[in-house]
Amino acid sequence: MSLMTPILSQFPLTRWPLIMAGFSLAMLLGAWGFEYIGKYLPCALCYDQRYIHMAVIGLGLASGIGLILRPGLARFAPYMIFAVALVLLYSAGFAGWHAGIEYGWWAGPASCTAGGTGNISAGSILDALESRVIVPMCDEASWTLFGISMAGYNALISLVMAGVSIFVGYRGLKGEAA
Repeated sequence: MSLMTPILSQFPLTRWPLIMAGFSLAMLLGAWGFEYIGKYLPCALCYDQRYIHMAVIGLGLASGIGLILRPGLARFAPYMIFAVALVLLYSAGFAGWHAGIEYGWWAGPASCTAGGTGNISAGSILDALESRVIVPMCDEASWTLFGISMAGYNALISLVMAGVSIFVGYRGLKGEAA
């Protein structure tokens, strides 16, 4: 990681929660782009992954703005960064679990997989038939690049973001410049 140190040291430690919030916002914008521009409808687990990134944005903004408004809180910056990293680790795990469902490595929730029957009312079925909405299944990747689905990329990117956050937070605890 010594090659990364000059890049990471360009930003004050107190700005890292905002930077991670920005990366999660970019992930959300990408997901919305796939949905609204590319017409790739998200499944239920895709929506859940978006909510996790919204949590990163909220936590990152709250921490970052708090650190800007109250400079005396700077000593807590590494812990705020670790909190953001924990949510990102959860995002990576959840997205990895979803990718595993798409690749058929394990079974997904019955409510959103092709073999599932979940609790569906007759009214829901009639509404779906009338609106002709195609509900994507969680075990079918609607888009892949190099054999990796969107959930797979979300897992990888979230893991990298968490790793960088942990590295920056650790350096902040040691008193080194981020």
